[in-house]
Amino acid sequence: MDKITFFHCADLHLDTPFRTLASKPGLPALRRREIFNSLARLVEKAKTEKPDYLFVAGDLFEHEYTGLRTISAVNGLFSSIPDIKVIMIAGNHDPEAVNSHYRTYKWSNNVLFISSDTDSIYFKDNNTEIFGLGWVSGTGQAASLETMDLQDDRINVLLFHGDADLQIGSRDYNSISSHLLRSKGFDYVAAGHNHKKKTGEGSGIFYNPGSLEPLGFDEPGAHGFFSGTIIKNSGPEVEFRANTKTLYETLAIDISEYDSNQQVINSIKPLLKSEDRLYKIVLTGNKPLDYSPDISLLEKDFSSSVLFAKVRDESHVFVSIDELSVMKGLKGLFTRQILKKMETAADEDKALLEKALYFGIEAIDNGKIERAGGEGL
Repeated sequence: MDKITFFHCADLHLDTPFRTLASKPGLPALRRREIFNSLARLVEKAKTEKPDYLFVAGDLFEHEYTGLRTISAVNGLFSSIPDIKVIMIAGNHDPEAVNSHYRTYKWSNNVLFISSDTDSIYFKDNNTEIFGLGWVSGTGQAASLETMDLQDDRINVLLFHGDADLQIGSRDYNSISSHLLRSKGFDYVAAGHNHKKKTGEGSGIFYNPGSLEPLGFDEPGAHGFFSGTIIKNSGPEVEFRANTKTLYETLAIDISEYDSNQQVINSIKPLLKSEDRLYKIVLTGNKPLDYSPDISLLEKDFSSSVLFAKVRDESHVFVSIDELSVMKGLKGLFTRQILKKMETAADEDKALLEKALYFGIEAIDNGKIERAGGEGL
């Protein structure tokens, strides 16, 4: 009976600069170490459990930033599991290129890279052929799937950096058809690229563990890798294994009942965990006209007791239109002009004008209107 066991990870992005965390000195470097340590924990588990293969489905490192010190350290981890075959492909952040570390570095004998001119590697000892669709500099390789020739009597695995059935306009994100995957006869597709976990798509064979370590606030929750068993003609048995120690968390806090920074601090601080969280705190609700949260003060206070905290104010000033209309000065004048327009506006435009009124009042108070979405944190 043909059977293999495996670990499958992707999207480590070693040496990511973490610019959005740079406001806290030392934190970007700490996060880079934590990514490496996450890989080290995976390798330690492999030493104990001894899977036949470790699949690394692209974006192992950041081509633009990663030097030989990091690559040597990674190779040291892989060389510590000499009986486990480490199979790698390139991703869009570490694309296959002439100067790629995949090509220029002398990796340990158990580490194998499937390049655009390799197509696949056959392992006679367990009758397994492993194909690769990585990322060549400047483009993906999804079209190469059409020409792959699989042997029905072998265990067939595809390492793929891209997505399935994802087409947005003219961009296909190196996407492949799940229908084509099914028709080719793969037993397991070890995917990377999408940082969100995908389990068993494409008739139960398309698996993407997501990034091994979370890399931003759009990647909440535990991250990790897949481990599993493939038996020919039986379908894969796959388990997700959490491997993270630090998590990104977003808290939305309604500040409608508060009118001071200290009240906001007192309501949020008990919710924060100090050691294993990076926080984005979004202030929502309505705030009085005479109170504007001091973002710098709040961030300084929260960051003194947690790993990282970024505060974004999405609350809105609320004053009744009747109160605004009798105000003196610029706010009163602006309100009266908007109300005059609303008198003759079509019904569908009145709600838009009312929204413009409150945005305008906020702009007068703050001297600016922040773009929706902030800085992406």
